[in-house]
Amino acid sequence: MTEESQTVEAENQEASQDDNQSLLNVNSENINTPDPEDADGAPVMVDPDAPPAEPEAASAERPDYIEEQFWNGEDGQVDLEKLAKSYKELRVKMSAGKHKAPEDGKYSLDEVPEIGEDDEMLGEFLDIARDEGLSQEQVDKILRVYVDTHAQAQTDMQEERSKLGRNADRIIESMDGWLTRFGQSGVLSDNELDAVANAATSADFINAMNKIRKSYSEPDIPNVEASMDSQPTTMDEIRSLMADPRYGSDMHYTNQVEQKVYAMHGEKM
Repeated sequence: MTEESQTVEAENQEASQDDNQSLLNVNSENINTPDPEDADGAPVMVDPDAPPAEPEAASAERPDYIEEQFWNGEDGQVDLEKLAKSYKELRVKMSAGKHKAPEDGKYSLDEVPEIGEDDEMLGEFLDIARDEGLSQEQVDKILRVYVDTHAQAQTDMQEERSKLGRNADRIIESMDGWLTRFGQSGVLSDNELDAVANAATSADFINAMNKIRKSYSEPDIPNVEASMDSQPTTMDEIRSLMADPRYGSDMHYTNQVEQKVYAMHGEKM
């Protein structure tokens, strides 16, 4: 083979190699730096068939004109169901006129039937409501709070009365009579009597007054065993005897008390 033929053959081989291009382009400049967070330091392999990653959607912010109670922060949407219910309730209130003060100044008490028109506080409150232009809805809410508070106070009072036992009514009546005599004699002023009465909100207070009364050798209020040795001279003493649990159940004791009642009035049984 001539020198010229060898040169031509070499050129053809080189051209053939250029035509068969490699799918890889491996060289030191194109090698990716391993991800520092990759545990084994291996290059991250990308699946050519995987769909492109979608950018994370930014959470929607509540528009200023949408109230927070109607906004669903999880999906960034208006809660149409709550909004519709609120609108319906508003329409009902508006149709009933509860969103404004009555034109004739007469507030309805239909929502609080527990309050009688003779209630001491009611008239004064309604006068204030008219002066302030309160709506019917506002009046309903305030009166409902008043009714609930009053009912709770009554419940508390009954609980305290129950702590005084079966003779609670006589105990309280006797205490009232004892304190009233202090007022009648001028020992206590009307304001002082009112202060004592206002403080008497618990059975503990009544029991404490009972001990004070007893320490001055005053007739004890019921709930303490009355003595049968002496002849009673006042109705308070008689009530004390009748408040004893034995009265009405123990016939001997009951007869003794009744004899004393007759004897106090100069009569015999």
